[in-house]
Amino acid sequence: MLRQSTEPAPDRAPAAPRGRRRSVAIPAALTVLAVLAVGGAVAVARLAHSDGEQAAAADVTPSAPVASGSLPESGAAPSPGASQGLGARPTTSGSATPSATKPSAATALTGFPAAGNTGVPDGVRLSAYSGPCTITRANTVIDKRQVRCSLLIKAKNVVIKSSQVDGTIRLEGASHSVRIEDSVIDGGQAYAPTVGFENVTVLRSEIRGGQHNVNCYRNCLVQDSWLHGQYLPDGGDWHLNAFLSNGGSDIQLVHNTLACDRPTNAAGGGCTANASIFGDFGPNTNYTIRNNLFVASEEMSYCFYGGYEEHKKYGTQVSGIVVTGNVFQRGRNGKCGAYGPATSWARSAPGNVWQDNVWSDGKTLPPD
Repeated sequence: MLRQSTEPAPDRAPAAPRGRRRSVAIPAALTVLAVLAVGGAVAVARLAHSDGEQAAAADVTPSAPVASGSLPESGAAPSPGASQGLGARPTTSGSATPSATKPSAATALTGFPAAGNTGVPDGVRLSAYSGPCTITRANTVIDKRQVRCSLLIKAKNVVIKSSQVDGTIRLEGASHSVRIEDSVIDGGQAYAPTVGFENVTVLRSEIRGGQHNVNCYRNCLVQDSWLHGQYLPDGGDWHLNAFLSNGGSDIQLVHNTLACDRPTNAAGGGCTANASIFGDFGPNTNYTIRNNLFVASEEMSYCFYGGYEEHKKYGTQVSGIVVTGNVFQRGRNGKCGAYGPATSWARSAPGNVWQDNVWSDGKTLPPD
């Protein structure tokens, strides 16, 4: 059963022009990350907070991935995810045997994931996927395939590698699991997370489209991956995130590029943050957020929400949130987000650690 968020809507949030996605490109510098310009007029995103969200429906065609609902009560979400540099996005042909190639643009920011080092490896040729869109067989492997439907995972140890999925991936069932590696997952226009909700591993992959790139509440690892390019319709007041949890545990974000990069629209829709932890549906405990790049945008209030908010049902039940070694891009206003880099951080919560986080110019970044 899917649950609607009780989270109040943000006052403002960035949105993207219909049917378009923006990719992130950050020029290299010795120790300084260059400012990433965000197109369009500056519209401050006063996103207070939860984006309790829609889960993708299974077997939806990629041309119009539509989903409704929100966080599952149990048994559906992303779980665990190594790459380097910011380059060009891998592309694949629409034919039955497309060749996946990446533009030769030089890696822009050595060490962080982007198009040049995530997604389908250069030279891999993709064959059309002819299997089921609802996977019920354990140990299923989807390798070098172009998948043109949303996938509902109802089995253990499913592996998706060196593939492109034009649709969302949703895991259902606490005993089930999926591993996504070296792939492109494009949620398109889904009013749902591109990947959700538990027991999911994402490695060296590009996750784009959808309302959120990854929405997880239990046992998730996202590593060496590029999360960006969320979808927002012109008239939609959707609240977007690269990563979102509305209550969860045992979640790892390690060495990713996290970018919520949609401009605010006239309806007040847009980005909440690059990574948001909210206490809407349960306590938050045992998070590792390490060595990630938080991409700047003035169209969201903050780049990171740390889980502590007294007005939320579980907003004070926070522990073991470990945030270390991350880089926050300053952006044009020098703050990462409109108001600052991070908020909702509980310094005194048991097990919480904020250490070795820095601005893109190398200066130490203390917690809020």
